[in-house]
Amino acid sequence: MKFLVYIINYFIFVPLLASMQTQNEKLSPQQSLDLIQAMINEAKGNVRDNSFYYLFWGWVLIVAHIGSFTLIKIQFDYPFAVWLIVIPAWIISFVYGSRQRNKQKRTTTHLERVNITLWVSFGVLAVVIPFFGSFINYQINPIILLVGSMATLASGVILKFKPLMIGGVIFFVFGLSCFFVSNEYQSLLSALAITLGYLVPGYLLKSQKR
Repeated sequence: MKFLVYIINYFIFVPLLASMQTQNEKLSPQQSLDLIQAMINEAKGNVRDNSFYYLFWGWVLIVAHIGSFTLIKIQFDYPFAVWLIVIPAWIISFVYGSRQRNKQKRTTTHLERVNITLWVSFGVLAVVIPFFGSFINYQINPIILLVGSMATLASGVILKFKPLMIGGVIFFVFGLSCFFVSNEYQSLLSALAITLGYLVPGYLLKSQKR
């Protein structure tokens, strides 16, 4: 994990520090580091303020995975129909986001934009990958967990929040484990991975004071 943290730091914080030093030669190294820390704290605070999205989608995915497992067990003909719950979930997210934008205006830091781009990219992959299930022998859950491990770890590094970094490792371990079980139990492992690697760190972050 330390190696991955080093790589992420190298590609995010080092260029950011170099850019600030180029733009303003009057900044000392300590002032530049203090500015980066302030940006991290601001990004972390904004994530806490918008924790609804993270926690809401965490629970939506857990319900979908457990629902899929249950429908398979009772031999329902279309067990994956439970994933249709993402449609009202998107509508709820859109309505909530629209109301929040009307209520408050705040600045978005560079690190927060990086974090948002990271999770939007993951979301696009999570939607696209199932359409190519036949090419990967329908090993969709493990692939998404492995991709999610990188997004979670990177997000933890960006926010300097160790529980999220550990969450990334949890996703990686559960993603590999999914290759060794049947599809129905992959859903259970995925639900457990999201609980331990995503929801728990999310609630810990939300509970932190500014």
